[in-house]
Amino acid sequence: MITLADLIRAVSSFRPPPDSQQFQAVNSSANTGLFIVAGPGTGKTASITLRILKLALVDGIPPRGILATTFTKKAAEELRSRILGWGFRIIDALREDKTLSLDQAAFLGSIDINQIRTGTVDSLCEQLLREFRAPGTQPPVLVDDFVSKTLMLREGMFGDGRYQNNDLDAFLLDLHSETGSRYNFHAGTKSAIVKQIWERRFQDQVDWHSFSTLGPAVEQLARTKLEEAHSAYESALSSAGLVDFSLLENEVLQRLKAGQLTEFTDQLQVVLVDEYQDTNLLQEELYFELANACGGALTVVGDDDQSLYRFRGATVDLFRDFPTRYNQRFEEEPEQVFLANNYRSSKSIISFVNGYATLDAGYQAVRVSGKPPLAHGPKAPDGIPVLGMFRDTLDLLATDLAAFIHDVFRGTGSAVPGGRVKSDPTGGNVGDCALLCSSPAEYSASDRPRLPLLLRQELASLNPPIDVFNPRGEEIATVEVVERFGGLLLEALDPGGVVQGQTNGISLNAQQVFTVWRQRAINYTQDPSAPMGLLAYAQGWANRDPARNGYRWPGSTSVIELVYGLVHYFPELHDDPEGQVYLEVFTRQLGACAQVGKFDGRVVADPSNVDLSDASIKELLRDFLSPIADGVVGVNEDLMESFPRNRLSVLSIHQSKGLEFPLTIVDVGSDFKDLRSPKFKRHPDAGSPAHRMENLLRQNSALGVPTRSEVNRAFDDLYRQFFVAFSRPQDVLLLVGVTPTQPGGRVPNVATGWDRDGVCRWARNLPYQLI
Repeated sequence: MITLADLIRAVSSFRPPPDSQQFQAVNSSANTGLFIVAGPGTGKTASITLRILKLALVDGIPPRGILATTFTKKAAEELRSRILGWGFRIIDALREDKTLSLDQAAFLGSIDINQIRTGTVDSLCEQLLREFRAPGTQPPVLVDDFVSKTLMLREGMFGDGRYQNNDLDAFLLDLHSETGSRYNFHAGTKSAIVKQIWERRFQDQVDWHSFSTLGPAVEQLARTKLEEAHSAYESALSSAGLVDFSLLENEVLQRLKAGQLTEFTDQLQVVLVDEYQDTNLLQEELYFELANACGGALTVVGDDDQSLYRFRGATVDLFRDFPTRYNQRFEEEPEQVFLANNYRSSKSIISFVNGYATLDAGYQAVRVSGKPPLAHGPKAPDGIPVLGMFRDTLDLLATDLAAFIHDVFRGTGSAVPGGRVKSDPTGGNVGDCALLCSSPAEYSASDRPRLPLLLRQELASLNPPIDVFNPRGEEIATVEVVERFGGLLLEALDPGGVVQGQTNGISLNAQQVFTVWRQRAINYTQDPSAPMGLLAYAQGWANRDPARNGYRWPGSTSVIELVYGLVHYFPELHDDPEGQVYLEVFTRQLGACAQVGKFDGRVVADPSNVDLSDASIKELLRDFLSPIADGVVGVNEDLMESFPRNRLSVLSIHQSKGLEFPLTIVDVGSDFKDLRSPKFKRHPDAGSPAHRMENLLRQNSALGVPTRSEVNRAFDDLYRQFFVAFSRPQDVLLLVGVTPTQPGGRVPNVATGWDRDGVCRWARNLPYQLI
């Protein structure tokens, strides 16, 4: 082994050494609990990486005895890349160090850091069930969201007509809407809520028997139907040897508790968990079981101020209360380390973020006790002041914001208080900027254009134009190119909708979308601008005619051939970054159809067996195209792992977590022109579906019903959301909105300085400069 001084000396040869706070996290004992509270930009990933390498190189823990998990695939890849990249550089530097002993040199030559286990909790659970299974058994196959959503819709909701059951309908509507509004409440929405409950029953470790049988009498029929939907879904998975994420994690937990994974746990010596603020009770129990196998050597890292995933089952209390919960399990106090030195942002931005974090007195009660404010790094510039752009109308805001972005990235820059904002001349591009919104939707619920759409239009009108990347701007089923493409798929598979009319398991909403798609496709093929050969290609498929003498149409054809054949005529789907994401939705959903269906994503053409041919088409309509039309599947974060450098990215604040941009524009109030604007987005008077679901399910969970009201939890979540948004920029932070939402205006808004008591803390002293 090497000494800690050796490690730090080698690290210092290619990057700055850890600061005092990071050093404390790196050097903490290998054998006890460690609670790292890491604010934004404080070198969290660097600290985890160096701690892992210290455990292997200094403490001598075998690499296979180290397990590190994080929240997303991208974060897991980044962590592993750093472990290996830095690890090999450290080893190479030390092997050239003549002061090391022969034993130390031999140790460095023998250690294999590739054996350190890293990944998301789901990928690691999948790996455990694959590598440590009983002889002669097959590991379950993990399905993605496309497959699980398809099965829940098909088996859970359409099975036995449950999506039309009045009792279940009323039960789900109460979760969907505080007021009972049926807006956007269709079969796809119901299926999504039923699936969320399915996931939460595992995530919150709900006593499901009690929930199903001991609820209020008025809900009993609905809860029975809910249980039937879940059972049908689980049966469909089980019969095909499949598991979803919740079943996977729960299966590993049960095997750990039963002592069935000792071959793995006997190797394990330390567990590290990143993004712990987004953990749920199931995952906490899983991590505690793993840590129990290594004497409580559990390191957790996260930031309660950046917990955004309550709607996915995250319970931020588990992070905030980790010291207490760890002590209850392992009968010792974990060491606590705060990382507060921010190396990302300028001094002006850090000061603004600190002020925002402490703005609301009620929010302080749910933060980690003793948490220090962020501090700037030694080389942090003062920076341009935080900026604000507020205009009387949404149209004027979009016009002026587009001009600002254009000046910065295509012009000579924009003069602002404190300096000039200009793109980096040595490779800067508009991808260095992002617009962060509560929602990237381009239309409101009443179909009015929102800032993302108006800004797209304004930027396109300038010279030279600037493109926007926002594939989540519209519901995928209503995107023009998707309508044409989907319609051509429908007409090629089932011309005129003859088979569709005989197909069960397609909702009224999906059928209406199909009608629109078909008409869009017909109109497009008849337009003189349609690509040459498109109509003939589609007709060849519709007639199952190869249009070549001496050739017969195959008896069975993979529909992926049709998809890619049509893509040839749709350059928007292969040349445009947004179109590539839409195409990925189609190909992923076709893969899901193949995985859960009987025909493997193929269409049968057998004139002697019309019923078989029709059955293959019905399956494709129901399991391939209907989930897209119904909004059950669509563009999710997994499909947007990178962003084009030559486009302005429009992201939800949730999407931006873990990212940083030189120039960050935060929409704090473009939707809020008067008091009729949605309160849940700015100053809540009720909880959200996620809060109502917590109240419903946690009655039968060890977590217990939350002691904090739905409204207070809604406020807490909004403060966290904008804390994340405001802490993304490196150099410039610009707040934008319409005039009524400015501090001191008539529209209360937590993003512009209002606390939950209805007092605007920024009214007398704006923390930004207007432009």
